[in-house]
Amino acid sequence: MAKAVLQKNWYEVQAPSIFDEDVVTETPAERESQVVGRTVKEGLNELMDSTDKYYADVSLKVTDVEGNKAFTEISEMSVSSEYVSRMIREGSDRFDHVVDVQTSDDRAVRIKVVGATLRRTSSKKLTAARNKIKEILEDNANEQTYEELMENIFTDNIQEELRDEADQIYPFRQLEIRKTELLE
Repeated sequence: MAKAVLQKNWYEVQAPSIFDEDVVTETPAERESQVVGRTVKEGLNELMDSTDKYYADVSLKVTDVEGNKAFTEISEMSVSSEYVSRMIREGSDRFDHVVDVQTSDDRAVRIKVVGATLRRTSSKKLTAARNKIKEILEDNANEQTYEELMENIFTDNIQEELRDEADQIYPFRQLEIRKTELLE
């Protein structure tokens, strides 16, 4: 090992409490202040046993350090571009929507939704679906803390509600939350 790395302290990066894994990784640093703000990207299915989202990655940002433990919060969740590409098929419409919401603990979150219709459809029906999705996301965010909202996204609870409501307007082959970002 390099001499510079040997002189540094190693900090265990802790996952937030909603995940099954406690320690995500370790990171070296000379001082605690250098660890705060670092970001670690990990697969969702490695952090949570109760999900089958092999195509989703979670970015954890270090917010606090105590001793040799670095505590994190979820800064972003994203779905792989390959997964989104497989959703869209010929003869159907791609559906994209971006909604900024405020959680009950006053955290601003940007949620990006992507979907694919069964067949081509009118812009009027897609607009109606967007309005319904925005309403559902805002209602869920207003009632939940940031961590609760993210846990419901990870376990597909919110996506199921979105699919049920959007399918009443026009049938979707697939509807998924493509990305969430914590706005600072």
